[in-house]
Amino acid sequence: MIVSGRVSRAVALAVAFVLLVALVVIAEINQSGQKQISRIISLSQQRQVLLVELLSELSDAEAGQRGFLLTDEEKYLQPYQSARDRVEPTLNRLTDLFGDDDRLLVSVDQRDEVRHLRVLVGAELGELAASLALHSAQGTEQALALMRTDLGSRTMDEIREEALKLRNMERDAVGVALARAGRLQLVSRALMGGVAVLNFVLLILAAALWARQARRRAELTKRLATENEDLERRVRRRTIELSALSSHLQQLSEKEKASLARELHDELGGLLIAAKMDVSWLQKRLPNVNPDIQSRWTRVIKVLDEGVDFKRRIVENLRPTLLDNMGLLPAVRWITQETCTRAGLHYTEIYPEHEPLLIDDAAITSFRLVQESLVNIVKHARATQVHVEVAVQNDELMILVEDNGSGIEADRRDAVDSHGLATMRHRVRSFGGTLDIEAPTQGGTRVRARIPLAAIVRDPASRTIQATASAY
Repeated sequence: MIVSGRVSRAVALAVAFVLLVALVVIAEINQSGQKQISRIISLSQQRQVLLVELLSELSDAEAGQRGFLLTDEEKYLQPYQSARDRVEPTLNRLTDLFGDDDRLLVSVDQRDEVRHLRVLVGAELGELAASLALHSAQGTEQALALMRTDLGSRTMDEIREEALKLRNMERDAVGVALARAGRLQLVSRALMGGVAVLNFVLLILAAALWARQARRRAELTKRLATENEDLERRVRRRTIELSALSSHLQQLSEKEKASLARELHDELGGLLIAAKMDVSWLQKRLPNVNPDIQSRWTRVIKVLDEGVDFKRRIVENLRPTLLDNMGLLPAVRWITQETCTRAGLHYTEIYPEHEPLLIDDAAITSFRLVQESLVNIVKHARATQVHVEVAVQNDELMILVEDNGSGIEADRRDAVDSHGLATMRHRVRSFGGTLDIEAPTQGGTRVRARIPLAAIVRDPASRTIQATASAY
C-alpha cells in the first residue's frame, strides 16, 4: 500500500509537472504569436503613414511646380523644392519597412509594388523637373503646354493606384494576422480544455494535489482576465486616439483648403483681374479695324473671363465663401443648385425659416455632407430628381438628401473601402450624431443625418428655435 501510494503520488506529481509544462508552453506560444501579430500591425501602420506622407509630398511638389509655371513667381519654387527633397528620404524609409526577409511580414508582391512605386515616383519627379527645365529653356507657354497634357496626371494617378494597392495589401495582411490570432486563441482554448480534463483526472488520483493545482489555475485565470481587461482598455484608448486623429486630420484638411482658397482668391484672382483690366485698356487705346486683331482681343478677354470663372469654382469647392459670409443655408442652396444644374438634375429644396447659428466645424461638416451626397448622386446614382432638406426637429439638426436613382447595395453601405461614406459617418459621429443610409421602397437612396443641436449650436438661445419649413 505504501509502495502503491508512493507510485500514485509520483504519477500525480508527474502529471502535475506535465500540466505545468503544458501551461507554460501555451502561454509562451500565445505570447509569441501575439508579439508577432502586434509587430505586423505596427509595421502596417508605419507603412500606411509613410504612404500618406509620400502622396502628400508629391502633391505639394506638384502644387509648387504648377504655381510657379502659372505665376512665374519664385516663391512657389521653395515648397516644390522642399517637398521634392523630402520625397526620396520618405521613399527610402518606406522601402526599408518593406525590406524584411520574413514572409509573414512582407510578401513578394509587396516588394514588387514598392519597386514599381519607386519607378513611378522617379518618373513623376522627372516630369516635374522637365517642365521647369522647359520653362527655363523655351519660356512659360511651352512649359504650360506640357503641363496641360495629361502625362503628369496619368503618372500621379498610377502612383495613387499603387499606393492604394499597397494599403489594400496591408489591410489584407492585418486581416490575416487577426485571423491567425483567432486561430491561435482557439488552439489555446482547446489546449486549456485538455488541461482541464487532465486536471479532473488528477483530482480523482490525488485530491490534495488537485486543490493546489486548482488554485494555480485560478490565479492564472485571474491574471489572464486582468490582461484581457488591460488589452480591452488599450483597444478602447487606441480607438479613441484614432478617432481623434481622424477628426484632427479632417479639420487640418479643411484649414488647408480654406488657406488654399484664400491664396487662389487673393493671388490668382488679383492677377487675372489685373490682366483683364490691362487688356481692356490696351484694346481701347490701340484701336484697330483689322477683324483678325479684334477677334484676338475678344478671345483674350474671353479666356481671362473663363479663367476668373474657373478660379471662382475652384475656390467655392475648396471653401465656399457663402458658408463663411452668409451661413449654412445659402451655401447648401448654392451647392445644390450648382451641382444639379450642371448635371441636368431636377431638384427640390426645403429649408427652415430661421437658421440656427452653428459653430464653424459643424457648419462645414453639414455642408460637406450635402456636397458629398450630391457628388455620389452625380457619379453613381443615374438619377433624374434630387431632394435636399434641412430642418430642426426635436432639438436636432436634420439633413436629408434623397434621389430616385439606382440605389446603393446593402453590402456597400458599411463596406471598408467606401471611404466617402465612412468619412461622412465619422464627421457626423464626431458631434454625437447618427447617419442613416437607406434604400426607399420606391427606389433610389436616402441619406439622413441627425445631429444634436446642443453639440453644434454656437448660441444656446437658438436651440429653442422651431423652424417652419418652406419649399423653394
